[in-house]
Amino acid sequence: MDTATHTVPFVPAHFGGWPFLDDDHAPQRILTAVACVRLARRDGPHPTPRPDDLAAVLDPGEALRIRALDLPRPLPAGTLTPEQQTAIRATVDIIAHVIPPWAPLLRALPLTYLPMPAGRAGVSASCFAWPQHILFAEAAFDDPAVLAEQTLHETFHQWLYLCEELTPLQQPGCTQRVTLPSGTSNRSPAELLGAAHVTCGLARLWPLLDVPRPVRDRRLAHLSAYTRSCRDLIADNRPYFTADGHALADRILEATP
Repeated sequence: MDTATHTVPFVPAHFGGWPFLDDDHAPQRILTAVACVRLARRDGPHPTPRPDDLAAVLDPGEALRIRALDLPRPLPAGTLTPEQQTAIRATVDIIAHVIPPWAPLLRALPLTYLPMPAGRAGVSASCFAWPQHILFAEAAFDDPAVLAEQTLHETFHQWLYLCEELTPLQQPGCTQRVTLPSGTSNRSPAELLGAAHVTCGLARLWPLLDVPRPVRDRRLAHLSAYTRSCRDLIADNRPYFTADGHALADRILEATP
C-alpha cells in the first residue's frame, strides 16, 4: 500500500491550495517559505531572518547561485531585445487583466527572461536547475497569442518549482520515465504533473484571448486531447507520487472534468 496517500499534503495545507489552480492560494506565504529554505541552504539555520535577507534570495541571480550548490548547470548566455522584454511585460499585464486572481502570481515572483540558444527545439523553456529564469525563442514573439501561452506556460512551471523546493512531488530515488502526450520523452512523474498543471491554465486562458474563433477552437480541442492523455498517464504513475504529488494530481483531475 502507498503510505504517501495517508500523509497530509504540505502545499494545500499551508498555502491555500496550488498556484493557479486555487484562487485562494497565498503566493506571499509560499515565497516566504521558499526564501527561508534558500537562506538556510546558503548560510545555515536562520532563527529570525530579516526581510532584506529573505528578499535577497528571491532575486533570480541569487536563486540560481543557491540552486547551483546542489544542481550546477550552466545557464545559456544572451539577452532579449528591449522590444521583446516590453512585449513580455505587456503580455503579463494582459493575462493579469483577463484573469485577475492570477495577478499576484504573475507579479510577485521576480523572473529573468533570456533568449533560447539557436538550434534548440521549442518555443520556450524552463527547468528546475534555473529557478526564476525563462528562455524564449524568436518564434515566441511572432504572435501575441503564442507569447501569452508561452509566458503563462513557463510561469506555471516556475511556481511549481517553488513548491518542489519545499516538498517533492515524486518518491525519492524515482527512476520512472514518461513520454508526454506531446511526444516529449524521458520525463519524470513530477514533470508529468507539471505538464498537466500547465494545461489546466492554458485551457482557462485561451477562451479569453483576442484571437479568431477557429484558432481558439482548434487550440482548445488540442488542449482537451492533451488533458485526456495526461489523465491516463497520471493514473498509470500514481505509485510514484508523494502525498503532495497525489494532492496535485487530484486537484488537476478536479480542474479538468
